Amino acid sequence: MFSNQDIENYLSALKETLFLTFGTGAFVLILGLIIGFLLYILENDAFVKPSLQRSLFYRILSVTNDVARSIPFILLLIMMIPVTRAIMGTMLGAEGALPALIVSASPFFARVVHNALKNVSNETIEALLSMGASKPTLVRIIFKEAFPQLVSGFTLTLVTLVGFMSAAAVIGAGGLAFLAYENGKFGNNYPLMYVAIFSLLLLVLVIQLVGDALSKLVNHN
Repeated sequence: MFSNQDIENYLSALKETLFLTFGTGAFVLILGLIIGFLLYILENDAFVKPSLQRSLFYRILSVTNDVARSIPFILLLIMMIPVTRAIMGTMLGAEGALPALIVSASPFFARVVHNALKNVSNETIEALLSMGASKPTLVRIIFKEAFPQLVSGFTLTLVTLVGFMSAAAVIGAGGLAFLAYENGKFGNNYPLMYVAIFSLLLLVLVIQLVGDALSKLVNHN
C-alpha cells in the first residue's frame, strides 16, 4: 500500500517529531526548573529576606512568565520569525519550530515547577530550619517532596508540546503532523495521513503512560 518514498517520508517525519518532542523537552526541563525555582525562592522568606528589590524582581519575573505563557502558540511562532531566522537560518522544518516551542513551553513548565514546590508543606520547611538544615539540604528535600508532581507536570508539558507541533504544521514545521496535513490537504495519500495521525496519538499515549507510571513509582517511594 505504501511506496518506498512514502516509507522514507514517514521515517523522516517520525525522526523530526521525536527530535522536536524530546530535544525541546530537554531545553524546557532545564529552563522551566530554573525559572520555577527562582519564582519559588523569591517569595519564600527561608531563602531570600523580604525586601523591595525581592518583591520587584519577583513581580517582573512572574508577569513576564505569565505573559509568555498566555500567548497563543501560532501567534508566538509568527512573532518569532525574525529571531528564528537569525538563530536557525530558516523558518521551515524542525529547526524552524524549535525556538518557538522552547519559548512557549518553558513558561508553562516553570509555573508547574513553581506550584509543585509551593505545595511542599510549610511544616516540613519549618522542621528542617529548626534542625539547622543548610539551604542546599533544604532545596534537595523540597525537590524530593515535589518530585512526583514535577514528573506529572513534565509529562503534561511533553504532551502539550506534541499539540504545539501539530499547530505548527500549517507553516511547514515538519514532523508527523506536517506529513498528515500535507497529504490530507492535497489528497495525495489518505492512508499515509491516517498512519501519521495514529502515530502522533500513539506517541502521546506512550508519553502519558510512562509519565504516569514513573509518577506513581516515585510517589510510592
